Amino acid sequence: MKIQNMFQKDIDRGINGVIKVSQDDQESLKQELSEYIITKDLRRCFDTFFDNYSRAIDIPTDKVGVWISGFFGSGKSHFLKMLSYLLSNKKVDGREALDYFKDKLDDAITYAMVERCVRIPTESILFNIDIEGPIKKDKTAVLRVFAKVFYNHCGFYGDDLKTAKLERFIDKQGKTEAFRAAFKEINGEEWVDTRSASGFFEDDIVEVMFDRLVEQMKKAEGVTEKLKAENQMEWVGRMNSIRSRAEEIVLNDLIYN
Repeated sequence: MKIQNMFQKDIDRGINGVIKVSQDDQESLKQELSEYIITKDLRRCFDTFFDNYSRAIDIPTDKVGVWISGFFGSGKSHFLKMLSYLLSNKKVDGREALDYFKDKLDDAITYAMVERCVRIPTESILFNIDIEGPIKKDKTAVLRVFAKVFYNHCGFYGDDLKTAKLERFIDKQGKTEAFRAAFKEINGEEWVDTRSASGFFEDDIVEVMFDRLVEQMKKAEGVTEKLKAENQMEWVGRMNSIRSRAEEIVLNDLIYN
């Protein structure tokens, strides 16, 4: 018998030598989940993490940060990716991520604790802070990276936090499609294609936002064409009030801030 035949898996199979955040295709995910070995030290790390995570479910806390430390090449990134796969519990090759750990977490209590945690709907966002970070480093650099990645994940333009906040405000109002259609009508270009240069189109943005807000406030406050026909003075007064408030919202809350 050849030694290679004694192994459960083909020893000539391709294996990624370095775990990277960017490796997120199904084949790479399947390999990472299948090949991951939980040592005694890693079992202790999993126990510690999910014990604290589980307790936070029962007793909510604002102490939600986790620091993973270790020597270069000790498996920090690999461990972090496994945590993200478990918490999001996405299906990989038809199997939930948790399913890949049934034979790896041989302690029934630990597995039950992990299963409880991963059944809570969770989204994981993996990124390399060195790549996503700004060229100019200051005290807010890390915070700005987190905000950028979060907004990008939500579909907003995270590279410009001012633009991202504007998009988020519009989205909360349920007016994203209306805003984009109005912007194209005024500017002639698609919003998604030009938002990276939004500073050059601030006047167009203000006009679109102002018009959308006025229409929204008119509807909410019952300022109709019928009112205009029946009592024009009241209609003018209420419209002036709406325009004034809409201008204040657009300029102060969205543009200047």
